[in-house]
Amino acid sequence: MINLLYCFDENYNVQAFISMKSFIESNETQININVIHENPSSFKKYENNLNSLKNTNLNIKKFGNNNIPLIVNDAHYSEATYYRIFLEDYLDLDIQNILYLDPDTVCINNIETEYEDIFKKLHNDNFVLGAKTDGEKKDAPELFEKLNMKNRYFNAGVMFINLKEWRKLNITKKLQNKILELGDNISLADQDAMNSYFDGEYLELDKEFNFYAEFKANKEILNLINKDVYFLHYVGSTKPWTAYGGIDRISNYYHRHHLQAFGNYHISSKYKKDDIFVLMKNIINLNIFHIDKPLLYIFDFLRTILRTNKINIK
Repeated sequence: MINLLYCFDENYNVQAFISMKSFIESNETQININVIHENPSSFKKYENNLNSLKNTNLNIKKFGNNNIPLIVNDAHYSEATYYRIFLEDYLDLDIQNILYLDPDTVCINNIETEYEDIFKKLHNDNFVLGAKTDGEKKDAPELFEKLNMKNRYFNAGVMFINLKEWRKLNITKKLQNKILELGDNISLADQDAMNSYFDGEYLELDKEFNFYAEFKANKEILNLINKDVYFLHYVGSTKPWTAYGGIDRISNYYHRHHLQAFGNYHISSKYKKDDIFVLMKNIINLNIFHIDKPLLYIFDFLRTILRTNKINIK
């Protein structure tokens, strides 16, 4: 049995659904998906779809903490970014292990054996969590100085969490205090707070457990993903559902699940004139053929543009 945790708001409903779907279809065991959500009713249609899949139990809870220290000073982050630090308030007491995934991750390969092995190591060594290191002090001395850190900095998009130890050490309360302590020194939301608190005291995960999507990846990278990667993480602002990230071979891992579920591409457009320019450029240089169904992509792209407000061309 595998326990998963996702934390998001309705802006990431589609992405979270794709991530969950990819995980369910890559693994055979019973999967318990726990969700902390801003507005659970907005996820209802995706919930019905997931409940029809094999070996799946979905448990969604509304985030209800109000007077909590939340610092959101970056457009890339919302209040929902902080939900995961309150996991002990929303997960059943009988859950001792939980695998947290960002909604912009896609599961590529079966992880059942590795799931068991990693949690055995966490419990044997009394680690609270396992994560992939992003860098050391020499890589970003100013960041480490601001966060009062000396050791490694991990990415919080994929975390294997020893919930028994988390509860024992009252980590949720300690992270709230850490957020207040750091104040404006926080730039990467609760990830900064967690890193400042743990300061390298975590189980190191190999990159295959949190593999960053490399746009314009070559065949060697794509073969590595297909063979060895467990979670493909679309970090940064260039996502598969954007014009800049959508027409890329590495985005097919996301697109294929959306096509299978809904029969179309997931496309979001904020800067319509710029996005149309990007689309035309990718058609002219033939990059459009990097994705599985280029004509359908063009159709869905134009439909998305027409559905939104008219473009003011000057």
